Amino acid sequence: MLCQVGVGTTNPTSELEIETSNTGIPALEINPQTAPVGTADGQLSVIGDKLYMYDLTRAKWLSIESTTLLYGRTGSRTNEVLRLMGNFGNQNSGAFIPMDATIVHISARARGGNSTKQFSLEIRNGAGFVSSTIYNLAASEYINTALNIDINAGEYLIARIGSAGGNVTDLILTVWLKWRQ
Repeated sequence: MLCQVGVGTTNPTSELEIETSNTGIPALEINPQTAPVGTADGQLSVIGDKLYMYDLTRAKWLSIESTTLLYGRTGSRTNEVLRLMGNFGNQNSGAFIPMDATIVHISARARGGNSTKQFSLEIRNGAGFVSSTIYNLAASEYINTALNIDINAGEYLIARIGSAGGNVTDLILTVWLKWRQ
C-alpha cells in the first residue's frame, strides 16, 4: 500500500512533502543529538552543529558535507611527497585534520611515466608515523569510492609517490573526507 503524507498540502507528490509559505518560519527542524544509534542507511541526525547521515556500509555517522584535498607534483618524479594545494608539503606535515574524519574516496591520475606507479596516503601525528595505505595506478589512473580510513583530529594527511618502479609524470591525487561521529 502506497502511503503519502502531506503537511500543509492535501496532494503530496512524494512520500513526505512539507508545503511551506514565505512566513520566515523554517519548514523542518531537527533537534541536535549527542549520540544517536544508527541502524539503517540514510538515517539523518544533527550532531552538534552538523547534519550527519548514517552509512551502514561503513557503520558510522558521516557528515552530509565532504571536504576535498588536492595533492600533486609536476614533472617526472619518484620517492617524493606530493604537494598539498599551494605547493605545501614535506614528510612532517600535510593537510591538518581539524575534526575526526573518514577518507571515503580517492582518485589519482598521471600524465605519463610508469602507468602502474605506487603511491601512498600517510597519516602522521606531527613528525610521528601513524599509518600508511599503499595504492597502485592502473593505466595511469586509480579510483576508489569505497574507502573507509579513519583519521583523527590533530593528525596530518600526507600523499607520497613510491620509490619502486621508475618515475611518474604529473601525478595529481584527490582525496574526499567526511567528518565522522
